[in-house]
Amino acid sequence: MLRPLMCVMSVAVLSIASSACASQGAFYRPYPPIAAVDQRAYTRGYDEGRSAGANDARRNRRFDYSRQSHYRDADDGYRGYGDRNAYRTLFREGFVAGYNDGYRRYARTNWEPVYPAARGRFVSPAAQTGYRDGYDGGRDDARDHERYDPVRDARYRSGDHGYEGRNGSRETYRQEYRAAYAQGYERGYRDSWR
Repeated sequence: MLRPLMCVMSVAVLSIASSACASQGAFYRPYPPIAAVDQRAYTRGYDEGRSAGANDARRNRRFDYSRQSHYRDADDGYRGYGDRNAYRTLFREGFVAGYNDGYRRYARTNWEPVYPAARGRFVSPAAQTGYRDGYDGGRDDARDHERYDPVRDARYRSGDHGYEGRNGSRETYRQEYRAAYAQGYERGYRDSWR
């Protein structure tokens, strides 16, 4: 007798719980997971940046993503979920990457690659110079049908191209330069095969 009563009670509890969930209907708005917000911010920034970069290159304007109002505002698509400043940081990262790609695609003049900065970090002169040199080296090796080898370049081995005393210690400069060179080389090598 107790067993059928337990079955009836559990069915009743389940039906009440499911109707309560269903009654929330259109008003129930769960927050999206943080990763979804991060991806949305970056993707929105990338799309805006790519469009702006392509537009600037087609009109033969100089490479400058910072003059774009979308980059400065960096809140297109923000819906109130999560930290607004974190959204802006990710949006700007995506914008720079997209602007880079859009501009490069349509540029009629010499285009200089921009080092993709890590979130919230200052890009040192060593990293910017190393990335640019690596990009050029990778692109040249791919066009000449050379094997993939960033260490072959003398600039990578010396690691101090563009070094000035005001940049701090030469050894720190070399480490940052070589790390950025390897990233730029990989990107330049890959881009030349497209």
